[in-house]
Amino acid sequence: MFSDANLPEPLVISEIENPVSLTEINEADGIFFNPKFTQIKLIRTYIYNLLKNAQKHLPQGYHFVVYEAYRPMESQIKLWDGVVSEQKKKHPEMDVNSEEFIALCDIFAANPYRQGSGHQSGASVDISLIDDAGREYDMGGMVRGFDETADFDCPNISPEGRKNREILRDALSKSGLVNYPSEWWHYSFGDRLWARLTGSKLAIFGKLEK
Repeated sequence: MFSDANLPEPLVISEIENPVSLTEINEADGIFFNPKFTQIKLIRTYIYNLLKNAQKHLPQGYHFVVYEAYRPMESQIKLWDGVVSEQKKKHPEMDVNSEEFIALCDIFAANPYRQGSGHQSGASVDISLIDDAGREYDMGGMVRGFDETADFDCPNISPEGRKNREILRDALSKSGLVNYPSEWWHYSFGDRLWARLTGSKLAIFGKLEK
């Protein structure tokens, strides 16, 4: 599994929005929202415009459904603490203060006290695909289904799931968003992970809360 904890801190964050503009995900724009993980529908306006452009590249009968976009610091801490607690139970032999343990936890949630998550910058989305009736397509695994199927290139998924992952990535990549390879559902633009995955020398969106 790819771990963001293994990446160095960003070389530079050059915030291109000042002040930062946030907007609410709106079904009238053809982008839907699943409140399974959060009630916060906010996203950077810059990223929202990229999503609206990306949906033009979806096949007929396919629509984006967002599970989470902007995540406040408080929510990131709660998510991180839950992962730490779970991994402590699974690995009682590990020192919870060790870099090895932190890197393990960071596979499942970004450490809010270090680089943080792209969600904290409002520049990433947990996203999937639904049909005209609002039914989610077979994606080969659940959003935040942290098992082997989470990896985008997991070989043990159905041909239908593979096809739909490719449809999702193809549409989003045409707007410049990149996939976090350990989570088929996580895409971002402009955050530190995007910078590392694309080879950029700087990130253009930083955390909204320190």
